[in-house]
Amino acid sequence: MIGSLMIGAMDGVVRDRIRMALNGVVTVTLILNTIRAAAVEAGLDPAEPWVQAECLRVFGAGSPLAADDGVNTSFLTARLTITGAAVQNLITTVAPKLAVVLGQKLAAQAVPVLGAVTGAALNAAFLSYYREVARIRFALLRLAEVHGADPVLEAFARAVEPPRITRA
Repeated sequence: MIGSLMIGAMDGVVRDRIRMALNGVVTVTLILNTIRAAAVEAGLDPAEPWVQAECLRVFGAGSPLAADDGVNTSFLTARLTITGAAVQNLITTVAPKLAVVLGQKLAAQAVPVLGAVTGAALNAAFLSYYREVARIRFALLRLAEVHGADPVLEAFARAVEPPRITRA
């Protein structure tokens, strides 16, 4: 009996880890394809090694600005924490009355669905974010090809500089 329980527990852990790994691979592939599509929209050839390197820079930086804003780290953290336990904790914390009304069985059955919906929402949000970051980066690269890097960098720095507040 104990051996069966251990095998069942190990099976659950292994399946969960495989599912997380596959989900991560699919998500990263979708994000990289979105970034690649933005390069194509900007008129760049994604077969060029420098364009491929820029695609990886977009994914790795998370922002068109020089400093990493932690977006890529927060995305991966959010995706890895969307587990049954995290969703169950969310249910019991945010909606305790709902958890009582649904009952334990229904709540347990809802956890995978809520996890999937939450994961899909995160994927959609980050795909949209990376698409915009890639569009900005590749548009800046195209402008740099036409006007030179220095004028584009100067104009971009002015555009992202916070406005100065002065007393009237």
